[in-house]
Formats: sequence, C-alpha cells, structure tokens
Amino acid sequence: MLSWKAFDTYAKEYDAWYKENKEILESECKLIKSLDLKGFGIDIGVGTGIFAPFSNVSIGIDPAINMLKIAKSKGIEVIRASGEFVPFREKVFDFAIMIATLCFLERPREVLKEIHRILKDNGIFVACILPRNSKWGKLYEKKKLEGHRLYKFAHFYTVEEACSLINEMGFKVVMIRSTLRQPPGAFLHVEEPEDGFKDHGFSCIKAIKSK
Repeated sequence: MLSWKAFDTYAKEYDAWYKENKEILESECKLIKSLDLKGFGIDIGVGTGIFAPFSNVSIGIDPAINMLKIAKSKGIEVIRASGEFVPFREKVFDFAIMIATLCFLERPREVLKEIHRILKDNGIFVACILPRNSKWGKLYEKKKLEGHRLYKFAHFYTVEEACSLINEMGFKVVMIRSTLRQPPGAFLHVEEPEDGFKDHGFSCIKAIKSK
C-alpha cells in the first residue's frame, strides 16, 4: 500500500490531530513563518493545508484526494499530483517546501530531482522533518514498529541524513532551524524557533538550488 493512500483514508483524523494539539501546531507554524519565504511557492505534499497560510505558498500538490478536499475548503489552490511528476514547467517557482513529507516518500531522490527542476536558479527549498534521533522521533519510530496506521510507512531521517541527501541532489544547505525541545507527554507551552538542531522534534532545513 502506498503511504498516500493511508493519508487519503485518514484525512479527517490527520487534520483533527493538529486541531487537538494546538501548542505543537503553533510551535511548528511559528518556525515555518520565521523562514520568511517569498515569491511564487509550492508545497509538495500539502495534505490538508494546515501549514499553507504560514509558508506563503501559492499552490499545493498531493496525491491524496481527501486531503486536498480539506485543503481546498480552506481556500488553498491545490492540484492532485505526486512529487515525482510535478505538472509545471522548469524554473517557475521561487521556493518549494515539504513539511513532514520527506519521510513518507518511496522515491525521495526522484522527488528532489523534480523540485530542483521546477525551481528557479538560486531558488529556495525547505524540508521540515521529524528527526529520527530526537525524543519525538524515537516515539514515532516506536509507533512505526507497533504498526501505526501512518507511521508504519515512514522512513525517518536524522537531520544529518536529510542534509546529505539534499546536498547530493543539487542543493546547498544554508540554514537549519528547529522547535519542539519539550519531550512528548510534557508539552506545556508554545515554543519559539531556534537556529540549529539538538534534540528538537521538528527541524526545517533550508537550502538553495546550487547547480
């Protein structure tokens, strides 16, 4: 089963989880907004569009139709498409972002190659990940092994692994910014984003198209 089909099945539950965990959502949105992305942007794996107002994207793509229906109901411009085949000409976007999407890609290099193609020269690519070796990442790994309906499809990366992959595919990582220092089960307040990464549960890697 492809991972997007699971997201299609549980689209409403996915969207509801963020609404029920507002401190986590707000912390992640603060981080995404702090990246100050400008111009014509695309969200690869936009899902229900929960982050779109904070990333300033103009359009989002996703293969999961039920996720897109929710995103569209929020006023977000969406197209049903996969990251391996983005239906745009080359060098059209100023920036592209993937939020908690990289870990669910079956062919990550193909998707990164497509993102490289559609970005303008010196365009910005951002990948926000759930670092495998953080306290949050270890929780997600545990849920994966227990057969969680979504996480069982994931391949979680460390920040170092994700940076290596991004650099390999024609980008140059220029910044890492993170949030969620509080461990699972003890989340009490909204956090401000911090540069770098340590034991954060959510990290955004910002890179420039370099070649």
